[in-house]
Amino acid sequence: MPSTVSKSRKSVTIKDVANKAGTSIATVSYVFSNAERYLRPALRERVLKAAAEIGYVKNAAASSIKGKRRGILAVVVAQFGNTFFTRMCVEIVSIARQEGYVVTLCNSDEDPAQERIILERLVAQRIDGCILSPALSLESNTALLQRHHIPYVILERSFPASATRHNFVGHDNFQSGYLATRHLLAAGHRRIAFVGWDSPIPNVCERVDGYRAALREYGLTDKHETIVNGELSEAAGWRMAAQLTGSACTAIVLGHHDIAKGALLYLQHQGMRWPGDLSLVVIGTPEWAGVLSPRLTCIERPEHQMAVAAASLLLENISNPNKQPIQRMFTSTVIEGDSVGKSETHDQRRQSLRSRTAVSQGKASLR
Repeated sequence: MPSTVSKSRKSVTIKDVANKAGTSIATVSYVFSNAERYLRPALRERVLKAAAEIGYVKNAAASSIKGKRRGILAVVVAQFGNTFFTRMCVEIVSIARQEGYVVTLCNSDEDPAQERIILERLVAQRIDGCILSPALSLESNTALLQRHHIPYVILERSFPASATRHNFVGHDNFQSGYLATRHLLAAGHRRIAFVGWDSPIPNVCERVDGYRAALREYGLTDKHETIVNGELSEAAGWRMAAQLTGSACTAIVLGHHDIAKGALLYLQHQGMRWPGDLSLVVIGTPEWAGVLSPRLTCIERPEHQMAVAAASLLLENISNPNKQPIQRMFTSTVIEGDSVGKSETHDQRRQSLRSRTAVSQGKASLR
């Protein structure tokens, strides 16, 4: 009985192009390698036309085995849905394209095991370089890139114990927490809560350190701290904001935009307004921040500068693999909106707010 399985189509080779164009394999090779060798324009055109007609595509993997670049870079991030990373990816792709590279974008979804699988497959494809934002800020998978001599840049997730061994580009998370809190302190607030991600990633935790440092600068002690951390989700943001209902806080630093969205939805659900009932500062600049009214005051992280630095550093490292690792750290800025008011305003409205909350809770208990 004849087999119903069709045979796979044979790949078109450089020899097929040479036969089609009526020339030698060497001549075809010169055309596709852009070798500095004079060829008659008509002959070059004939080779390219023949290749197009029979569907020949240059084997980049074979070229890379011979020591040539494939023209492929990879960017592996831990949270592709996080606009902080996706904005940088867009910028990196643009820069790479200008230099003749295409970029493979991958998401580890904060899973080191998945990250390992991704990197193994990228290495097998013989990529020219990689920008990596390590899952959970773990260093172990970088050994795979090192072993295969693939240039790489660590993006945002630092390794404090071995920072100088890697090319690194990031921003100062401590400063982000400090700037957000300092902005509220300057408006007269002394009862400031920090709502953030209970993260195993060291530099994310530095935002809380910045919050505490700003409080100390104003002579405030541990008893003035109100820190509520939870998982990274809108639902957690809602729950954490609910924990602050009825507290003495007049202002909140929202330490991550996913959590901030849930917290803001809760505040709106409760009929609370900013800056009338609470003053707010968000670390990050989510897409939805610009459509809220009043506009939110945000800590803008240097996404553009970081992307340019990471792409440039990787390209430099590809050209000069023996170059010593470089670490670049960028700072954030306050983008003022209308969500921060003077603390006196909050004190005047505090009794009214507590009354509304008590009524709301009373209605809920009667249902």
